[in-house]
Amino acid sequence: MSNTLATTGPGALPALAESARGLAAASLSSNTRRAYGRALERLDGWLAGRPLDDAALAEYLAGIHEAGRSPAVAGQVVAAAKLRAKLTGQPSPTGPATTAVLAGIRREGKARGRGQVAAVRWEQADAAAAVAANGGGSLAGLRDAAILAVASDAMLRVSECAALDVGDVQPETDGSGRLTIRASKTDPEGGGAVLYLGPATMRRVRSWMLRAGIVAGPVFRPVNRGGNVQPARLSVRGLRRIIQTRTADAGIEGRVSGHSLRIGAAQSLASAGAGLVEMQTAGRWKSPAMPARYARGELAGRGAVARLRYGAGR
Repeated sequence: MSNTLATTGPGALPALAESARGLAAASLSSNTRRAYGRALERLDGWLAGRPLDDAALAEYLAGIHEAGRSPAVAGQVVAAAKLRAKLTGQPSPTGPATTAVLAGIRREGKARGRGQVAAVRWEQADAAAAVAANGGGSLAGLRDAAILAVASDAMLRVSECAALDVGDVQPETDGSGRLTIRASKTDPEGGGAVLYLGPATMRRVRSWMLRAGIVAGPVFRPVNRGGNVQPARLSVRGLRRIIQTRTADAGIEGRVSGHSLRIGAAQSLASAGAGLVEMQTAGRWKSPAMPARYARGELAGRGAVARLRYGAGR
């Protein structure tokens, strides 16, 4: 069996155990497979045939830190390695050594792009949603996958996610959706904002609502231990716990908070080439100061010195 999640051709699936193949086909986007695949290809190239265990992973992380890579990159390697292990039914390669080294990297490498709260980037949110959905299994899993996808696409605060009603989500003919935020922390007067949801996110929302029988009222609701959907609105505290639990299940380490998907989306936007004004608009910040802070490592990597002196991004 191949030791990576890398694709072998356009749109190809990773070589996984048969029990995991359906999950990957249904839930992991091509962007996530590419991002995690590249991380695992580099890791496996460095291993040169050696088994991946806690000590080896910790040594690799220390090496990429010394080479100047950001804590976000180190975290992505760990998340990819843990997800691969989960999908192939293998024990996680992480342990005390990896945990200690990653914690040290985050302390020393804050200026490279990540502060104390862990950022959950687009590909990590996608992977966490795939693990939560688990091939369309439990109602709670479908709900949690939809929460992760919506919060990542729309850069939502947890209070905004909790406040969503069915009428706030409108499908478009191309499969995408529009999400209306009626009031928020930076919009107390309730002027509102309309945000984009990708087709994959809309599929997750539809899957949850159809299975749960939700046609009006709150979008995200508690599911009791018997698998029954409750009529009440899911609380902010409950949403925060779901985000923390599901990202941990996908191998994402660090201090994940309800804000982590928002921070990670800002970093992903910057990496994709978005300017500060675009980031400010997407995240509905009052000034560009916060997105600049969250994505400072990514912005520095394509700043004037990087581009003009060293040709970065050419």
